[in-house]
Amino acid sequence: MIIKRIKKVINNTRFYKKISKTSFYSRYRGLLPTVPPSICDDRDLMGNDVEAVKLEWPSGLNKPRVGVVQDTTDCPRWTKYCRFLDTNAIPYSFYDIDSANWLEKAQSFDVIAIAVGSCQQYYLEQLRRKCYILEYHLKKKCYPSYADILLYEDKILEAYLAQQYGLPFIKTYIYNKMDEAIKAAAQFKYPIISKIVPGACSVGIEMVDCEKKCLSVIKKAFSRAGRSTQDFYLRQKNYVYFQDYVPNNGYDIRVVVVGDMVFGYYRKVLKGDFRASGMGEVEKRELPPKAMQIARKVNDILKNPMIVVDFLYGSDNEYYIIEISPIFGASTPEQLHVNGKPGVYIFSKDGSFHFKEGRYWTYELALKEFFQNSIISVNKTK
Repeated sequence: MIIKRIKKVINNTRFYKKISKTSFYSRYRGLLPTVPPSICDDRDLMGNDVEAVKLEWPSGLNKPRVGVVQDTTDCPRWTKYCRFLDTNAIPYSFYDIDSANWLEKAQSFDVIAIAVGSCQQYYLEQLRRKCYILEYHLKKKCYPSYADILLYEDKILEAYLAQQYGLPFIKTYIYNKMDEAIKAAAQFKYPIISKIVPGACSVGIEMVDCEKKCLSVIKKAFSRAGRSTQDFYLRQKNYVYFQDYVPNNGYDIRVVVVGDMVFGYYRKVLKGDFRASGMGEVEKRELPPKAMQIARKVNDILKNPMIVVDFLYGSDNEYYIIEISPIFGASTPEQLHVNGKPGVYIFSKDGSFHFKEGRYWTYELALKEFFQNSIISVNKTK
């Protein structure tokens, strides 16, 4: 009887989505044996009706040799990279960036296409170190670049960039001194949102409803050992990150910009929660023009092959940026629906746009932007 009840709870999808973002679940999960990562190949399942992404390659310009770094996710990125490279007859082979001889093996390639498959701190630290060497010392072209991976899942860096360029980022408070944080805690309007770095899919995001709880977060973060997080190995140490709580209509909006193309969808909040990211409650419909304009402005500033901007639509009818990322996970080639049809918004230089029906892997489109801007355009100016 007890076993049946446990199974019933586990099979409750909404309950699982909610509990899976809590520190309790993460710590329990951390006690389980780890499963060795494996390469998933879904090339036979990507869909023949997905638009092929073609690149006009200039005559007289040699095509680079590409090293593809495979990710170990259930919805792999590397298979989309390979599809794009095959479509455009660009030579490639697989490159194991985790191996001890990664530096030696890198000599065989001109371009490194990295399918980033994790946002864990240890994994990102490894990629940042190696991409720095690859780009700045071996003079290789990397996608995502060192700068992209530096920005990925670093909420603090995102907030600083938004502040520098006057972007409509949710009011954010970052402190690296305990006395400043304690003083601020007395001035906050509660509730307020606390976040850790890194932390995807709402992991490490919690609502702080009073000054007493806020002070507890601060004092633990600035203690000798730091504050425990959802991962045993990672602690929040000598920083706190708070954001204003913005009353909204129960969803956030993800806008994906790739060149002159815009995709996106809405992510609903589960009942009784305030977080939408990673909850799996997605609605695909027309995107608000203002949110798309702001996201395109972000991309104009950062000049990335792809940029992902998450918004809240406040009760004051304003759009507020929650987070910015050069990378995101896409399990389907349908990242936008208009009137029930998959497709993309195409923007003109004057800011006008129209909807074009079709199915696209955004990874392929981003790789095209990378080749166009980092290799073809660069060689044309030489």
